[in-house]
Amino acid sequence: MKLRRDFPVVDGVHRCLADERAAYFEQFLAEYTMVRHAEGRAIDDPEYYRRLPEPTPGTPTEWQWKIRRRTWATFLTKVLRAAPPSLVVVDVGAGTGWLSNRVAELGHEAHAVDLTVDAHDGLGAAGFFERTFDLYQAEMDDLPFADGTADLVVYNAALHYSTDYGRTLAEGLRVLRPGGRLVVLDSPVYRHQWAGDAMVAERHAQFEHQYGTRSESVPSIEFLTDGMLRDLGEQLGLRWRRHHTWYGRQWAMRPVKAKLKGKRPPSRFIVLVASRR
Repeated sequence: MKLRRDFPVVDGVHRCLADERAAYFEQFLAEYTMVRHAEGRAIDDPEYYRRLPEPTPGTPTEWQWKIRRRTWATFLTKVLRAAPPSLVVVDVGAGTGWLSNRVAELGHEAHAVDLTVDAHDGLGAAGFFERTFDLYQAEMDDLPFADGTADLVVYNAALHYSTDYGRTLAEGLRVLRPGGRLVVLDSPVYRHQWAGDAMVAERHAQFEHQYGTRSESVPSIEFLTDGMLRDLGEQLGLRWRRHHTWYGRQWAMRPVKAKLKGKRPPSRFIVLVASRR
């Protein structure tokens, strides 16, 4: 895949962050890595990574991977299998590179992008795979790829970390070929802004209590709403298609239980696919 320019490669990762941007994200990455390790994500078993998104029973994040496995199944069925073979896929927020690994196994060309190069929860963990994809430390608002070079730009549980959705998605559109699509996976969606705002306040308070940090050094938005998606469609000339996933009866009952308890509505996960109008 053609890059905008040459970047240094360190430990197998293209380092695409300018020094001042690396400094800007330093505190965020330190807090993010601390929280993720505290959640039990630093696992040494190579087979744990190679199974993903299949969860490993008994691990602290087994419940989360059960959800992501079902999201992956929807993405696989509704997006990848419905598309031509040999796609060029940019995996934004790739983390360990699990999605890039699966995409490459299917015969597509995958490129994994993330800010963190942590050896267990970032791009460094891609060493656990028999890797056939490239790694890039870069930010989602400044992708290292040349214009019009990708078929899919996938925001892999990542878009909600954006500080400006319009700018982030415009950058994704820049690297898409004509007919290419943006895909949003596992970002929380609410019907109303107030519910998302309440979730963010709850989350930061929980982090401060549990980990000693509110984890807000980078002012990410942290959720989407139906109104935001409508406005982004108008702003960027996008047509959104929604693919819904069955996450099980307990998940489906969450809105009812929240209403009975007088709590805010829970988020929804929707596989969102955007194409230019």
